[in-house]
Amino acid sequence: MTIEPEYWAKNPNLNSYQICDSIFPKTHFYIPDNFGKSQQYYENILIQTNSIFIQNNYDPQYPNKIRYCKVRLLKVWTLAEWGQEPHQTKEFMMTNGQNTKYNYYDYQAAWERTFFKQNDHMSISFFFYIADNFEYPIPYWFYQWWNKFGIQTDIIPDQVQTAQVQFFDKTKLSDTIHCSPKWLIYSHYFHIPWILMIEYQIKDQTIDDFQVPILVRKYKTKWWSKTDLQACGPEALEPFFLKYPQLCKSPSPASISKQETFLAKRQMIISQMAACTNEAEYEKLIEELNETKNSTASPVDLSDDNDDFFTQVDM
Repeated sequence: MTIEPEYWAKNPNLNSYQICDSIFPKTHFYIPDNFGKSQQYYENILIQTNSIFIQNNYDPQYPNKIRYCKVRLLKVWTLAEWGQEPHQTKEFMMTNGQNTKYNYYDYQAAWERTFFKQNDHMSISFFFYIADNFEYPIPYWFYQWWNKFGIQTDIIPDQVQTAQVQFFDKTKLSDTIHCSPKWLIYSHYFHIPWILMIEYQIKDQTIDDFQVPILVRKYKTKWWSKTDLQACGPEALEPFFLKYPQLCKSPSPASISKQETFLAKRQMIISQMAACTNEAEYEKLIEELNETKNSTASPVDLSDDNDDFFTQVDM
């Protein structure tokens, strides 16, 4: 947006933070089209619709200052799921207990304006990751959101980019998934987080023979340095397709062998159950099978709520 001369009247040396403080309302950091709809209003829309889970991390030295927000993407509502005309409203409850209304256009706006919130130093960053149970399809307008807020190709290590190309060469996805951005799909399946920060800069724009200052919003993404490259690089593809053979265009020898092993184990268990002559023998067999399963389970918990995996953002 252009910066009018009146904003500089008292102080011609304002920096970008001071300009933002002058232009934007305290609760927005964007030019609102309805002053009754604050940044918190839009954030509550995404929370109440189970679109995101957001967790604020505060500065230990300044308990009221948000350092960064951990954001888990859960789903993006399509018009079909909305179930009515986009201008028609639904109700939800704000955190203060007040009922308020929103429509589908508010829902779309919420995906941007939720992440415009800032602290007094304009230093909030967002730590994004996609839930294992993220739902498809996504609406087409979400492509625009992804191009601004999603992971950007130029920050991704070469070996992960190579793995992504190999993944889509080998995989077969349903149409509802395939029409999503490729890096969204790959980040979903291989648990790749990313860090986003929004900056505001003052730049000059030439109009005829004079310069007009403009305020620019800049989206910056960063690769998380603690990301396990082996878990999302080429070596992760074979284990992935062994776990999800239905997503592979042609099953590998390893996956065929795994299926044969499963069938043999199943047949052996069926035979053992058939040999049981009483309830005590049956219960003992079930107990032995459970012990075998627990002993071979992976000790690593990579669930979305694993706080060891999503805690520190190193900006």
